[in-house]
Formats: sequence, structure tokens, C-alpha cells
Amino acid sequence: MRPDPGRAAQEAVLGSMTSLERTAVTANLRRNGMWTLWRLVDEANITDPVAQAEFLLRRLYPEESGAWFAAVLGQLSAAREAGTWSGFERPREPREG
Repeated sequence: MRPDPGRAAQEAVLGSMTSLERTAVTANLRRNGMWTLWRLVDEANITDPVAQAEFLLRRLYPEESGAWFAAVLGQLSAAREAGTWSGFERPREPREG
């Protein structure tokens, strides 16, 4: 794997932050990443909640086996059919800045 030329600078900046500041950075990155995934769901025009879940989970957990995905999606499908699950909650759109 090729070394990341910006890693040392990033580590220096993160190392100079307080734990609360690092937590805020991490939360913001996670929120923006989830919002980006949901934007991709919309661009792909995926409206079925189970299909949305599959799209999201395959991108969040690419290392999981096909059997894992089948089991999780089977449980979500059953819950959807039973009326006990209506889909994952969408994050709010991140603010600029």
C-alpha cells in the first residue's frame, strides 16, 4: 500500500486537539459519510427499505460474508413484512462549515 503523504500532518493536527475536539471531528465525519451514502441511495432511486438497507450495509461492512448479508436482510425483510420495521432512519443533511 502506498503511504499517505498527508498522514503525518493529519496526525499532528489530531494530536494537538482535546479528546472532545477529536470526538466532534469523528462525529462530523461519520455524519457526513452517512449522509453521502443516503444521497447515493437517492441517486440510485432505491425506494424499498430492504433494498436501501442492503445498499447501505454492503458499503458499510464490505468485509462481511454473503451469508451474513443474507441473514441480516432476511431478518429485516421479515420485520418489514410483520410491520415492525420500516427502514433505517435517514440522517439530517449536514450543514456547511
